[in-house]
Amino acid sequence: MTHQVRRLRLPYAELELHEQYVISTIMEDQVLDKEQIEEMREIFYDHFGDRKWVYLSNRKNKYNVNPIIYIDLIQRQSLVGIAIVLHENEAALTANFEKQFATIPFEMFVDTSEALAWANGLLSQN
Repeated sequence: MTHQVRRLRLPYAELELHEQYVISTIMEDQVLDKEQIEEMREIFYDHFGDRKWVYLSNRKNKYNVNPIIYIDLIQRQSLVGIAIVLHENEAALTANFEKQFATIPFEMFVDTSEALAWANGLLSQN
């Protein structure tokens, strides 16, 4: 069976939508607000429906997001985990702050393959 990947390029992010996870790369120097998060939430709902899924954030660029927004995303979706792929130490500080607001599993990794292994394990438990 072939694994289909849907790629979307938004003005503020690139999304790779897979069967049970999304890899999100936010553009450099973006400040994500509620409107942009709502747009992504709708894309995720349209793509995943009621299926369980994991959000992988590829943190190769610097950007800001209000971590309170995660609460809205988590409450309305079948999102079961958040993985952050770090490319520099400064991103770890931000991710650790964001983790305080997460009510679902939230982990940090140094490469995408580790994050995907964790995501697959998490999905197999849910």
